[in-house]
Amino acid sequence: MKTLLIIVLFISLGLCISCDLGLGMHEPTELEKLPPLTTTGENTFGCLVHGEAFVVTNTSRMSAIYQGINQRALSLSGEIDNSEVDENVSMFIGNTIKEGEKYQLDNATTHKGKYDNQIGNCIYETSSIFQGYIYISKLDSLDYLLAGTFEFDAYSKDCQDTVRITDGRFDMQYIP
Repeated sequence: MKTLLIIVLFISLGLCISCDLGLGMHEPTELEKLPPLTTTGENTFGCLVHGEAFVVTNTSRMSAIYQGINQRALSLSGEIDNSEVDENVSMFIGNTIKEGEKYQLDNATTHKGKYDNQIGNCIYETSSIFQGYIYISKLDSLDYLLAGTFEFDAYSKDCQDTVRITDGRFDMQYIP
């Protein structure tokens, strides 16, 4: 009887471990794989590319440069480069930026969004038809912190294809 009770307990425990039971043990969604939205200089960069997580984990593969003399410009990018993937998401704002402002990425001005897929030899760019935005939620000129969100659609003339970048977020130190 004691052996039967032990067997039943182990089977019950095995069933509990193999199912979720609402304990938060589930495979994360693509959105949950992205870094959290922060504004404290966590050195994060991520977005969804066609609904799949694009997360830069190597800080040497992300950059934010905000420089200029009379008028400043922002260049922001994140890259994943390994044996399977060589992709880059980048944005450029060709004038001085302000915290709390949203900038249209449409190539009509000097504001651009770009996605490079080097393995597929496709370069996608925003345009007057394929647009998006970058929102600056944090700009700290004392500690050189920059944080915000972005999304855009872009088109590749070479590949005759579009890409959708959504739920983008960044929180990093910029180079002045």
